[in-house]
Amino acid sequence: MVSIIIPVYNVSNYLKTCLESVINQTYKELEIICINDGSTDNSFEILKEYASKDKRITIIDKKNAGVSAARNDGIEKAKGEYIFCIDSDDYIDNDFIEVFYNNAKKNNSDLVVLSTFWNLDKRVNKDYHSALPTCSMFIKKLILDNYKYLRYPLNVQPGEDGIFSHELLMYTKNVSFEYNTNYHYVKRAGQDSQRAVKEPSILVNAIPKWFELLEDFYTKYNFWESKSLSFAKYIEGEAFLAFRTKNFKVEDERKVFDIIKNTLNKVIKNINKEYYDKYFSKEFIIFIESNTIKEYYNKVKYKYNYIRFTIFAKDVSIRYKENRYKYYKNDTI
Repeated sequence: MVSIIIPVYNVSNYLKTCLESVINQTYKELEIICINDGSTDNSFEILKEYASKDKRITIIDKKNAGVSAARNDGIEKAKGEYIFCIDSDDYIDNDFIEVFYNNAKKNNSDLVVLSTFWNLDKRVNKDYHSALPTCSMFIKKLILDNYKYLRYPLNVQPGEDGIFSHELLMYTKNVSFEYNTNYHYVKRAGQDSQRAVKEPSILVNAIPKWFELLEDFYTKYNFWESKSLSFAKYIEGEAFLAFRTKNFKVEDERKVFDIIKNTLNKVIKNINKEYYDKYFSKEFIIFIESNTIKEYYNKVKYKYNYIRFTIFAKDVSIRYKENRYKYYKNDTI
């Protein structure tokens, strides 16, 4: 059996499409665990309607506690051999679970990674791993049973899936990749990932939480010496990517630079400098070797920035090249 976990919070306009895609899977041996996380619209009524028609659906109704707590509740209740979490405003191809299940059994996989978008197959290899989005992970439940501290962190958004996946990947021995079916990600107003685009200042508080959790994890389970390269790749792919692509105000950008450098300095001392060219991008190497944001932008000069607006109910982004050095050239340190 495969356990599908669906956190639900005020998604009545999208929920039926999600549920239809799940109950109509070609793979039928499913338990469908829906966690109504204190919805105030009619999402709960929709769940009850579908549960009355499909006995595979179980509903957990609870006060709002966030998506991490909802997924964790689903993990605790799940009885399947494998787990897959889908967001309730998204949907999947009808053969999605069958394709992933066959891949997992064929390769004896602890984790199968959806690799049809975002080059996720480049985030995991024999040398290191970074982080994965929740919607990409088909997980063997035994790992989560054996290591019960592998759960989604509470009160961390955005980025909770990056923390969970990074810690999970410490314990996955066999990882395979899947390219032949699709997860359909629906963008909508109010999503945490979209908030980070429109309100990048929330990352000034989120990134320190990411690092605090991972530093504690690396210390508690003695991963600093053996896995610092993975920590560095996490920083490059999550925090540094945000630094390079979000429209931060100058003062917030300074803060983010210093936050990243503080943790990166702890990580990089465990990595031989000779490996930089092999594992890191040129911009990230410059970041590693720069002590101040002025020094960094003196070498890089520009970053891509974005003008974002909505027209005819569609979000539009226009990318342009911005000289960031001009903001820092007069710094005295």
